[in-house]
Amino acid sequence: MRILAEVLGELFGMFVADFRLTISVLALVAVVGALTFWLNLGAIFCGVALLGGSILILVEAASREARRRK
Repeated sequence: MRILAEVLGELFGMFVADFRLTISVLALVAVVGALTFWLNLGAIFCGVALLGGSILILVEAASREARRRK
């Protein structure tokens, strides 16, 4: 049981280690989902928006971490 608790703790730590990154990804998914639902946009738009937004979020997080480590 202790091993399971440690594994779950490590998984939780991986996903919540960078709180700003986690919130940004959740917000991106929520916004794209809402736009797709309300504006009745196609799956192609949804996929492109998620890919582009994810890349932008990743670049921002990596540059922020690089500035922090300098």
